Amino acid sequence: MVLELLKKRQLLTTDDATLTPLTGGVSCEIYLVEDGDRRFVVKRALSKLKVKQDWFANTNRNRYEQQYLSYVGALFPQWVPKVLAAFPKDEFFTMEFLPSEYRDWKKRLLAGERKVETAATIGKALGVIHRVSWHDLGTMRQFDSDENFEELRLSPYFISLVPLYPQLRTQIEQLCQRIRSNKHCLVHGDFSPKNILVAEQGIKIVDCEVAWYGDPCFDIAFTLHHLLLKLCHLGDSVLAEMADAFYSSYQQELGEGPMAAIEPQHLMELTLFMMLARLDGKSPVEYLSDSEKNEIRERVMIALANVPNSLDALIQGVSGYEYSTS
Repeated sequence: MVLELLKKRQLLTTDDATLTPLTGGVSCEIYLVEDGDRRFVVKRALSKLKVKQDWFANTNRNRYEQQYLSYVGALFPQWVPKVLAAFPKDEFFTMEFLPSEYRDWKKRLLAGERKVETAATIGKALGVIHRVSWHDLGTMRQFDSDENFEELRLSPYFISLVPLYPQLRTQIEQLCQRIRSNKHCLVHGDFSPKNILVAEQGIKIVDCEVAWYGDPCFDIAFTLHHLLLKLCHLGDSVLAEMADAFYSSYQQELGEGPMAAIEPQHLMELTLFMMLARLDGKSPVEYLSDSEKNEIRERVMIALANVPNSLDALIQGVSGYEYSTS
């Protein structure tokens, strides 16, 4: 089917091109295409995501991913793979195949490669992308994807928690409403270690189909909650330093004016609910044991009852590790 689509669009130069499935998360088909001496990637969104619970989403999100890569690529080509051909109506696109030295940051972290400098570089990139799109009306119109963001993030991550935690209903509803109303910049929507490829020569940001114009805290919290879950899992204090370096670098690049719109308590609450969502939501992390989940869940619930207003307090509250970012 995919090969036929590529042939129809005259993207192949030989008759014996091959497809090799690549790991691309739960939401899409992604293949390496080998066509003679050419190698490139083709990506197409799935209507039903590959998770245990039923999770459906509009495949037009592939168009927003194309747009995100093109938008960032035009300004900062060093941070995203190059889009080779885009077909919004057919909801697929092709992009460059990156060299093997680019490995996702999640695998590097779990394998023991934990560099504070890498976290700072990633925080810088996110801060710059947020800053250049800050209150830009053209970008806002291009990424008016509220419905997709609801389907892909607010509903499966937070609203799905309400039946499990009815005592948190009001807090969750208020959190979602604040996220919806914070329209400030271009948001990646899945800014996690698995979607940041790292090599000696730099980073590449991928899997941006949740792209949305909205709350910058969502991207910040998405990275922070992954680093904190890994801190709880691995017990390596450098992960706390990495969380600090990521956020400090982000703040520096975003700038003092826009940073005034980043409410620390909102950011910390959002990070806590993301941690809870990755324990009990529709897309749980796979590396935590049941006992680890129970311990993290207990700490998160305590913190949600009195949300901290600083990163160091959040780190100490969810991990027990005494760390000061000052």
